[in-house]
Amino acid sequence: MRNHRGLIARVRLRLCLATVWTLRGSAFVLLFAPILLVMLQSFNGTSYTRIPPSSWSLRWYWNILAREEFAQSFVTSLTVAAIVTPLSVVIGTLAAYGLWKRPFSGARAAQSLMMSPILLPLVVTGLSLLVLFNRVHLRDGLLGIVVAHVIITFPYCFRAVLAALERYDRQLDEAASSLRARPWTTFRHVTLPMVRPGVFAGALFAFVMSFDDFATTIFLISPERKTLPIAIYQYMEFNLDPTVSAVSTLLVVLATVSVLLIEKFIGMDRFVGLRA
Repeated sequence: MRNHRGLIARVRLRLCLATVWTLRGSAFVLLFAPILLVMLQSFNGTSYTRIPPSSWSLRWYWNILAREEFAQSFVTSLTVAAIVTPLSVVIGTLAAYGLWKRPFSGARAAQSLMMSPILLPLVVTGLSLLVLFNRVHLRDGLLGIVVAHVIITFPYCFRAVLAALERYDRQLDEAASSLRARPWTTFRHVTLPMVRPGVFAGALFAFVMSFDDFATTIFLISPERKTLPIAIYQYMEFNLDPTVSAVSTLLVVLATVSVLLIEKFIGMDRFVGLRA
C-alpha cells in the first residue's frame, strides 16, 4: 500500500514538473519567436515576406544606409540620447546618493516617487508633456524630446546607482571623514569610484531607452526632426520590404548587448532590486 502511494506521488510530481517546463517553454517561444522571425526576415533576399526565406542577402542592411530619412533620424536619436544620458546620470546619481546618505521616514515613498515615471504608460506621459509644452509655448522639438526622455530615463539611473549604494560599506565614508576629508572629496574619491558600475549600468540603460523610445516621442516630434523609431513607423506606412526588419534587428542587438553589459558590471537582479 505504501509503495502504491509512493508511486502515485512520484507520478504526480513528474506531471507537475512536466507541466511547469511545458509552460516555461511555451512562454519562451511566445516571447522570442516573433523577434527571431523578424531577424530572420531581415536577411531575406526578396522584397516580400517568406519564412523561411527563399534566398539570403544583406541588401536591406545596405538599404538602411541608402535611405536619407534613416540616416537623419539616426543622427537625431543619437544626439538626443547623447544629451539625455549625462543629464539622467547626474540627476539619478544625486537623487540616489541623497536618499542613501540621509535616510528619513519617508524614504520608501520618495523612492516610489522617483520610479513613478516608468510606472505610467508612456503614451500618457507623452500626451501630458505635449499639453504642457503647448501651454508654455515650447516650440523647439529637440528640447521637448530631451526633456521628455530625461523624465522617463532618469529612474533607471536612480535604480542602478541605488542598487550599487546598497552594497557600499558606509565605514569607508567614516574613515575618510576621520582623515578630515570634506564631503565632496569623499564622494568624488571614495564613494563614486566604488559605485561606478551602477553609474555605468544606469547610463547604458538610459541611452538605450532614449534611443528606442517611440510612445512618448511620437507626440513631441516636429516636421524637421524625427527620431529613428518614428522614421521606422513612417516608412512602414508606405513600404513593406524587410528594411524595417533590418533596422529592428540592429536595435535588438543594441539592446541585447546593453543588457549583457549591465549583467556583467552590476547584475540584472541587483539592478531591478531583487537582490541587495
